Parts: sequence; structure tokens; C-alpha cells
Amino acid sequence: MATKLIFIRHGESEANAEHRFTGQSNAFGLTARGHAQAEAAGKYLRRETIDAVYASDLRRAYDTACHVARWQERDLSVTANPGFREIFAGAWEGKTFDELPLLYPEDFGVWMHDIGNAVCTGGESVVQLQLRVKAAVEAVVCSHPGQTVCIGTHATPIRVMQCIWNHLPLSEMKTVPWVPNASLTEVIYEEDLSFHDVRVGYADYLSGIMTNLPKNV
Repeated sequence: MATKLIFIRHGESEANAEHRFTGQSNAFGLTARGHAQAEAAGKYLRRETIDAVYASDLRRAYDTACHVARWQERDLSVTANPGFREIFAGAWEGKTFDELPLLYPEDFGVWMHDIGNAVCTGGESVVQLQLRVKAAVEAVVCSHPGQTVCIGTHATPIRVMQCIWNHLPLSEMKTVPWVPNASLTEVIYEEDLSFHDVRVGYADYLSGIMTNLPKNV
């Protein structure tokens, strides 16, 4: 039986608003606009009968998923799963995007121009991130055959999964765009873990409150 996955990128965070590379830092919550974005997404998803909600255990993603769960008619809790965390950015975490090219010109230069081959200074590589998120996604699929599952996560996990869904090597990740805050990305998985019907970055319900990552990330 096919499983429908609905990924939601977290709403605007305090670090997003300050143009900081957040990584796995849990020091930054959602802004007021981020909560409004997540609420709009949850309201939009009332049209779906969601059977389970998972999220990164980082609070900006977990809190976003809680907005979705509250709008469902059934009483849903959110299961925290660190497999859906953002990339561990090591020395980059908390730095502004203006600071990073000055402090780490070589490593951050790779991130900007060949992100699929990037390694955060003192942190995780994009290759490691993709393996981690793929394993978490496939575990959810295997646990929920025939169901619809919402997953609260982050921008880079969605971007590395787009490479998989589009049959692209990570060397082509630089051609894959970032998705907006609180946007929805959907994909259908079959029991054999094949996938189809991918819809990426849907956010029409965010009219007037949409936010994106800046150009220098």
C-alpha cells in the first residue's frame, strides 16, 4: 500500500530573520510570522486526513509540526525524530551569512557553488545529511503503509531529498532551489520504497507572509 508523505519546512525562525546559519542549534524559535505561517499550513492541511506527524526534534520544526497536528480533527501527537534535523553545521552555527565567507572562505565557498560536495567546517557533510534523512524517511514509510504522514523538517533535508526524487547526483544539488518557510512538499512512496507524484514547495496559502532564504546561503 502506498504511503503519502507531506514534508513541511519550519516557519520563519529567529535565526532566519537575523540571516544566521542555524544548523542544529536549538537556541532559535519561530518568530511571530513563523507561527502564523505554520498556522496557515496547518489550516490548509485540514483537507488531508493525516494519520501521524513526525518532526525534527529541533524546536523550530517541532513547533511547526504541532500547528499542523492541532488542526487535525483527531487527537494527534508529534513524534520527535532527530533523523529529520537540519545539517550539523559545526563552526558555522549561529554565524551570519555575511560572516561565513570571511571566516571560512574555502569551505563556505564550496557550499555556495557546489553544495552537494560541501562539508560544514567541523560539522556534517551534505553526503552524510542525505544518508541520514533518507534512512529516516524510509523508516517512516515502512512504519505507515497506506497512510498519510506529515513530517516537520528543514530546508537542506528537503533539498537533498529532492535530489533523490529527481534522480540527481549530489553534484547537481546546486541546481535544486530552496523551498520557502512553511511550504509543503509531497511525495508518494510504494511499499518497495519507489516514489512518484512529487510536488515541491507548495505555499499558495502563505499569501502576504511568505519568506525565503536569502541569496547568500
